[in-house]
Amino acid sequence: MKKSLPFFNFVLVVFIFFCFSGNVVAENIIKLGSSISFTGKHSRSGKLYIDSYKLAVDTINSKGGVKVGDKTYKLKLIFYDDRSDSSESSKMVEKLIGKDKVDFLLGPYSSGITIPDSLIARRYRIPMIEGGGASEKIFNKKNKYIFGLLPEAGEYFKSTLEYLKTVKPTPKSIAILYADDKFDLSVGEGTKKIAEKMGFKIEIFEKYSEGQSDFTSVLTKIKGKNPDVILVGGHTEEALNITQQLKELDVNPKMLSLTVGPSESDFRKALGKDSEFVFGVASWSTQMNFKGYIFKDTAEFINIFKNKFKYDPDYHNAAGIACVSVLKYAIEKAGSLDREKVREALVNSDLQTIYGTIKFNPNGQINGTSIVLQILDGKVFEVYPNTLKKSVYPMPPWKKR
Repeated sequence: MKKSLPFFNFVLVVFIFFCFSGNVVAENIIKLGSSISFTGKHSRSGKLYIDSYKLAVDTINSKGGVKVGDKTYKLKLIFYDDRSDSSESSKMVEKLIGKDKVDFLLGPYSSGITIPDSLIARRYRIPMIEGGGASEKIFNKKNKYIFGLLPEAGEYFKSTLEYLKTVKPTPKSIAILYADDKFDLSVGEGTKKIAEKMGFKIEIFEKYSEGQSDFTSVLTKIKGKNPDVILVGGHTEEALNITQQLKELDVNPKMLSLTVGPSESDFRKALGKDSEFVFGVASWSTQMNFKGYIFKDTAEFINIFKNKFKYDPDYHNAAGIACVSVLKYAIEKAGSLDREKVREALVNSDLQTIYGTIKFNPNGQINGTSIVLQILDGKVFEVYPNTLKKSVYPMPPWKKR
């Protein structure tokens, strides 16, 4: 027995070595970090990105992960709640980089939070891919490490204004309301410029405080002026309040269009029939039919998403999927986890996803545009530039619905 012990010990050591070696292989991990709104005023929209990031990572991992040379890596998500606060988000991004040692960053929700987060990414030279911020202020700082998947905020309503030139009777006057956050400032200023160039009369151009809940004063002013169209740059809670108060005050524009809200299932559920006929804008809709990258196509993505999360995806969700998709693509194209090589691959991206083709402009923002949506029969449809369902214009007055 004593003579057999050395052999036994040798076998044991070899066994332990291979066990631990297996663990090392299994622990090939790429860490993706995101500080995002689990709570606070942006939590509704934040959840859309959280769900999408998780689904994208789970799907990639289930299909073998990310291949880098002769190694295969699994993706790991590390989240922190930014509480819908830019200062808190900056702290959490610093923590993700300093403590958690993340390899790459996924963006937060809202331009106001994305701006400071992206500057931290630049300081540490870590690529950040985001689908929740569209203000040009994110992309005018010569930041080589930020890549955005939403079109330029100042042109969000461009397609809507083009649509208005096709309807009868052609509207002449417009009221523009916009919040004082970074995204909506860009929306308001850009919309006014385009509308005036196209010959529309700007009846009211008014800014309100982000998070405002009472719009009685400005809506009463709008009722007195009676513009044909009301365009609103704001976030979901503001969109809900404005729509409800328009009905309460019996303000009846021929069109009400909102940057955020109509595409989200929560908006339609919260308002019920009062959401009917409301217009919106988006960079993507469920009626689009794109071939995918980590999903076969748009239809497969929608089916898997609805079965998992029990609500209809919107453009926020599709953008979240695309963030993770293009990062996987860039890592594999670079053949490396070196951040500079991955950044260069992102710069030269040309990828077909369920969100559409992803190519970035020199400033890091996607080369894309917005479409016009309308809620009809409780569902949201693209009505321009592709007429997937005929739009209803003018909107019926509240008392005739």
